[in-house]
Order: sequence, then C-alpha cells, then structure tokens
Amino acid sequence: MPKKKGYWFSDTSRAVNLTPPEAEIMRVVWDKGRAVSVREVYEILLRRRRLAYTTVMSVMSKLARKQILIQDRSITTYMYSAAVTDEEVAGSILDGVVDKVLAGAAAPLISRLLGKSRKKLTPEQLKALEELIKKNGK
Repeated sequence: MPKKKGYWFSDTSRAVNLTPPEAEIMRVVWDKGRAVSVREVYEILLRRRRLAYTTVMSVMSKLARKQILIQDRSITTYMYSAAVTDEEVAGSILDGVVDKVLAGAAAPLISRLLGKSRKKLTPEQLKALEELIKKNGK
C-alpha cells in the first residue's frame, strides 16, 4: 500500500507525519497567533479552495490528538491554538530530512535552501548565519 504523502518531522521522543492539509491548517493557526475556531479556519481556507467544514473539523481534531494543536473544550465552540511553533515544526522536518534522507549531512540542504531562496538574506540574517557556521566549525 502506498504511503500517505506528507511532511514528517521528529524530535527526540516521536516522529509525526504532517500532511499537506494539516500543514495548511497549521499555517492559518500560526498566522492568527491566537486561539481559533474551526469555523474561522474553514472560512479562511474556503477563500483559497473548495472544501467541507467537516474536513477542517476532522483534521483539526486529528492535530489535537497528535498534540500539535491544543483543543480548548471549556466553551461550546471548541477553540484551537498551536502547541508548537512553525519554527519548531520546520526545524523538526529539516532535522528529519538531514537524518533520514541525507544521512546526517546538512551541507546539501543548506546549499539548496540558500540557492532556492526567493528573498535575499538581510545583513542581520547573514551575520547570524556566519556566527552559526563559526560556532559549528569549532
């Protein structure tokens, strides 16, 4: 049976599969920066593409079970907030790629990311990157 397409990430304790619909919903939650209802997320996603309210509700419930979203059931309308930041998820995904795909070699990934960037790095970002390189070179 083919494996479900998704973005996986791992930390020291678990590996989690983040599917494209889950990633899309999480982006909405992160962008809001506060607790949101299923209805709010649904209405934002509906502007982008056609989908069912129940699909959004199911995916958000699944994200809560995975402990990626925090589900507040204290009021009639369940509210959801992010349990992890977008940077934590991105870092975990990239760590997984380095470990599982690139056999621990981060240089090809860094080179690819810098070469594909649509935006130029700011002087502050370049300085931070240089400091990381120096720190890791020791």
